[in-house]
Amino acid sequence: MAKSKRKNKVASSLGVILDVVTAVDTTFERLTGKSISSWLKEFQQQPRQLPPGEQAAHQQPAMPLADAYAILGLPQTASIEEVKRNYGRLSFIFHPDREGGYNEAMQKLNEAYERVMREKKK
Repeated sequence: MAKSKRKNKVASSLGVILDVVTAVDTTFERLTGKSISSWLKEFQQQPRQLPPGEQAAHQQPAMPLADAYAILGLPQTASIEEVKRNYGRLSFIFHPDREGGYNEAMQKLNEAYERVMREKKK
């Protein structure tokens, strides 16, 4: 008798789970027009290359100018020469080819330098 109750309980639990899965599938298909399985197949495919004009639009947004100056350790009134000098000093410290260098810091430093220089050249 105990086995029969357990079997009924498991069957009931599986029925509830299947009802939830069906509800999720139905809702997803109503919202997206695709079944979850077809969406997953598309998602797992290799990404397509965007046309050159669209690639620029999908890149990360530019670093805020205030953040760029902060990374370089300069006020926003700094001259181009000061920007170049601080960039050189910091890149000497953080360059990944140097002992104790730090790749992520160097990437942020490069991004900050490029952002400030674009602004200064306007």
